[in-house]
Amino acid sequence: MQTLLSAPFKAVLFDMDNTLFDFVEAMKKGCDAAAASVGEGTGEELLSYYLRWKYHFEDHTNLQDFMMAHNRFSVEKYFEAVGAFDEAKMNCLTAYPGIEGVLTGLRDAGYRLGVVTDAFSYAAELRLEHLGLKSYFDVIVGYDTTGYKKPHFAPFECALDLLGLAPHEAAYVGDSIRRDIEPVKSLGMTAVYAKYGDRNFFDHPSLACPQKVLVADTPLDILRLLRP
Repeated sequence: MQTLLSAPFKAVLFDMDNTLFDFVEAMKKGCDAAAASVGEGTGEELLSYYLRWKYHFEDHTNLQDFMMAHNRFSVEKYFEAVGAFDEAKMNCLTAYPGIEGVLTGLRDAGYRLGVVTDAFSYAAELRLEHLGLKSYFDVIVGYDTTGYKKPHFAPFECALDLLGLAPHEAAYVGDSIRRDIEPVKSLGMTAVYAKYGDRNFFDHPSLACPQKVLVADTPLDILRLLRP
């Protein structure tokens, strides 16, 4: 494993879903609960609706389409299914083992911390609050903060601007090579590939990790790689 003995930066930014916790599993649990509430179809089938990216990944219009396809839609049933989905998804969220220790260690080392996510800001804050992690972060940049999703540079640049830092003064930890690692490298940030959380449906399987990227096989590797 690589080591970074003396970090030349002042902040560490994180992707959220699948980097701090397993969000894919949470979505699956939500889909299972919603499908059971609807009484038709399966959670796996419902997940395929969310994976279409016809709407935002978390947009429950996907659930509405699923219900209509099964001739089960009514306003009352829809809101029941949404409630079942959201409750199961949130209850499934658990920070990866070691993540809180990583955040504590980085903060104690003097780093400022931030989140850059494609989730809406309110959803990001709810998830982080639920896990007891929100207080660690100085900035949270969601999709609605800039109107752009990663790999567009705007979300990363916004977080840097909020912290008053240049790209070379920050490291970024993310689980997607295409949406996290490649853009931050292009911006001149130190890139840490959270390999342990890479469950990306939309990255081509042949996509290789770029050179000169730090690789975290476990969450605890992040602290070993970045702590000076």
